[in-house]
Amino acid sequence: MFQDVYTVLKGLVQRFFLPVLALCIGLYIAKSLGAQNISKATLPFAGIVAAVSLLCLFYYPRLMLFTAMAVGHFIAHLGRIGVTLPVGLSIDGLLALALIVLMVQGKKGTFEHLKKPEFIAIFIWIGYTLVQIANPISPGPVAWFYAMRSISLYYVLTPVVAVALIQTKGQLHFAINLLIPLSILLAVVSLRQHYSGMNEYEMRWLLSGPIRTHFLRGKMRVFSLLADASTFGAYAAYIATIFGVLAAYPGRLKGRFLFIILALLNFYAMMLSGSRGPLAIIGVGGMLYLIMSKKLGITIFGSAMGGGFFVFLKYTTILQGNYNVARLRSALDPNDASLLVRKAKEAMLSVYMANKPIGGGIGSAGMWGERFAPGSFLANTPTDGLYSRIWMETGIVGLYLYLGVFAVLTVYMGYRLWNLPNGLLKQKVVAMYCGFVGLLVASYVNELITQVPISIISYTTPALVILLHHWHKTGVDITDGPQEERPPL
Repeated sequence: MFQDVYTVLKGLVQRFFLPVLALCIGLYIAKSLGAQNISKATLPFAGIVAAVSLLCLFYYPRLMLFTAMAVGHFIAHLGRIGVTLPVGLSIDGLLALALIVLMVQGKKGTFEHLKKPEFIAIFIWIGYTLVQIANPISPGPVAWFYAMRSISLYYVLTPVVAVALIQTKGQLHFAINLLIPLSILLAVVSLRQHYSGMNEYEMRWLLSGPIRTHFLRGKMRVFSLLADASTFGAYAAYIATIFGVLAAYPGRLKGRFLFIILALLNFYAMMLSGSRGPLAIIGVGGMLYLIMSKKLGITIFGSAMGGGFFVFLKYTTILQGNYNVARLRSALDPNDASLLVRKAKEAMLSVYMANKPIGGGIGSAGMWGERFAPGSFLANTPTDGLYSRIWMETGIVGLYLYLGVFAVLTVYMGYRLWNLPNGLLKQKVVAMYCGFVGLLVASYVNELITQVPISIISYTTPALVILLHHWHKTGVDITDGPQEERPPL
């Protein structure tokens, strides 16, 4: 009997639930509009959109990863136009929600790759940052929470989520191809800023203080939609490296000239940003690819191009009257004023940090130090590079551990890629790897790899390498079929 009642009730619900729900929503909207309360009238629509979005994210959790990669491109701009919502926490929420969904679904093999040496090294670093909560001279747990996100939380959440959610070759292709429209958008905005000037929101932000570092020698440094010119310059150089390596693929490649144009466009955007440090991303990433290619022709051609560009910047004064070229050339000057100031600061820090092996606590330096520990020595000392910040906040112990983790990642990822057969998938992941290592080197000058959206994109690299290596070991064809080789250009 109870089974019959349940069947009848279930049928009634399935038949009348949506009509009744639509009627109730319609009555609510009509009542709200009658009271001329537009905001209340739109609540049902917002609720429906939110519910559908959550359902989509639950059933297609990889959308959360791709959305997090995309959202990072717009967070700074949303703040400039006056959005007061905590959009900066949206990336944290998306990645955390994706991890929760994966744990709830509990599919077999979801976290099978977390025993790999790369993840073990990352977990050791995460453990050290957790212990830093108890640092007796730290500014406190609130400062720790805000500051650890870029150097710890994204560092572990992004690859863990990526390695579990990306399950097919098509999804891996999509994760990398997603950078094409996003990078084009940012490059076009930077060109508009340079040739047509800043809009109202951008000028208001500049006049609030950043114009001191963005207007140099009569030239405005572009920043596109990102946090500042340094971040955008690093992003543009990173993208230029990825698409430059991809364009050098020795097999037949659809869209090769698109990738060449994207690489050149982003290189030009990097120059317009006035950033010099990101040049190391292209230099290191390019040299690493010449090694990883294992192709004599590519190595000779690339070495000649890179060597010629280095000689042009280092040993000539050609185009010295061009501001952008002169700015790049100063990056290779050992007597550059910025470099000398950095060395003097490091000497001063050596004295202060001598009796602080675990540092001043996460959140004690940089902008978080200014907010949570104003007036302190570390808050008043510019961090400049990422490794200076790690040293200041986590001490010499943390610095060596941090560098050790990145060394493990670099070696293991390079070893895995070196032994994989050639193919377009490998070329794309090698491009990500070269950009990743370039970011590590360039982060000595500025905090680059920890800035969104660079961090969310680059931190997927270990996951992509592990997945590609795993697919090859389990018999998946990662070569995308036979390739007819030809010169890359």
